Amino acid sequence: MKLIPTIGLEIHAELMTASKVFCSCSAEFGGSPNSRCCAGCSAFPGTLPMLNKKAVELIIKAGAVMNCEIAPLTSWDRKNYFYPDLPKAYQISQFNAPVCTNGSVETDGKKVRIKQIHLEEDAGKLIHDQSSKYSLADYNRGGMCLIEIVTEPDMHTAEEACAFVEKIRSMLQYADVCSGRMEQGALRCDVNISLAPEGAPLGVRAEIKNLNSVRSIARAIEHEIYRQTEAIQNNQPLVQQTRRFNDATGETYAMRTKENAHDYRYFPDPDIPALVLTDSEIKAIIATIPEMPEKRYARYTDEYGITAGDAEILTANKVLSNFFESALKEYNNPKAVCAFTLTELLRRVNLGEIELDSLPFSAADFGLLIKYGYTDKINRGDMKDVLRAMIDRRAAGGSISSSPKDICDEMGLFISEDLGLVESVIDEVIKNNPNPVAQYRAGEQKVFGFLMGQASKELKGKATPAIIKETLEKKLKV
Repeated sequence: MKLIPTIGLEIHAELMTASKVFCSCSAEFGGSPNSRCCAGCSAFPGTLPMLNKKAVELIIKAGAVMNCEIAPLTSWDRKNYFYPDLPKAYQISQFNAPVCTNGSVETDGKKVRIKQIHLEEDAGKLIHDQSSKYSLADYNRGGMCLIEIVTEPDMHTAEEACAFVEKIRSMLQYADVCSGRMEQGALRCDVNISLAPEGAPLGVRAEIKNLNSVRSIARAIEHEIYRQTEAIQNNQPLVQQTRRFNDATGETYAMRTKENAHDYRYFPDPDIPALVLTDSEIKAIIATIPEMPEKRYARYTDEYGITAGDAEILTANKVLSNFFESALKEYNNPKAVCAFTLTELLRRVNLGEIELDSLPFSAADFGLLIKYGYTDKINRGDMKDVLRAMIDRRAAGGSISSSPKDICDEMGLFISEDLGLVESVIDEVIKNNPNPVAQYRAGEQKVFGFLMGQASKELKGKATPAIIKETLEKKLKV
């Protein structure tokens, strides 16, 4: 019996706002535990929520890039449940009238439908690893602006689900909606998965909560497919439940019986009025969406002549793409900047020497280094050494300059173009290699490379290849 997995996702994305969704507390990541809380987000009696305008703008942008319908009228509901990370014992969310509905996103040729995107407040964070007897609660995250992107069950493999999450992450980053930093909890994912024979109704589903890396999403799905397959094939009953994923063991485990909507006892929030948006307001917000990756990809391939594969790598990460764009302002040679970015910069990133989010040098300095190499100010072979020095000096700190100009000066890498020196060296090369010279003058062009190499070796980077070639050709004609 062939079993088909069916997967739906609930992606939770924290919005890039300065303050929380219903109070003025800082939304910055981190901070000492419970240092970014007020009476409102800590659920003190008598406090009233006040909606963050920026959060509304960002969810509209998110809905627009995911091809959603934006509701002109939306309302707020209380989702009631008791858990220590939720001090009010309810979460302000949207149940009956979310901001965004009926969207879709295509990735790798597959269309995934978006059921809805709604705005809500995030919960706090429980810390379990400081004692075996108790857990600690940090409410800094409680009340953060959070959107939940709910898909239809349109995916059937871990690969499809991971590709979709990566696409959503990229879209939210490009639209300046969410940082996408999964390691900080800014983007998290719940996976709903069930198995059933091909053509049969959907099976009993399990929801795997709070997956905070693409790798964890893939591993959790693969294990859950295995677990449910084993149960079905052995005629063991499956129950609808919420499960957690153990990253150390690669297994999911039961957390609680899965709740349905009626278990949360949703009812309209009496303290927040309905949100009314005019068509002109919605259009004005959508007009502020920055250039998205598809448009950048088209510009890179059509205008810059960058290959499709390289353009895909550049646009897959907004931080990398922005760095590339900024480097071009210093040296407007897209192919050269692309080549050095994808070979040397990403090699250092992949080796763990540097991180894209906190590079130890500016894009302008990076562009200047490439300009030196491609305009024959230094030899291109020396560019790697200069980049290495730029990384090491910035990491070491101190007063030593890490600018490419100062490094090239100190290392004596700038080419002086002493034509007298070039001619004298080439004269010696011709004198010391009579047989190759005779072969070249007899029409054997292939020996020119040997003579060029000998001259370059003797000059040790004190002249550009173009000058060496021109001078050698002139001398050989004599």
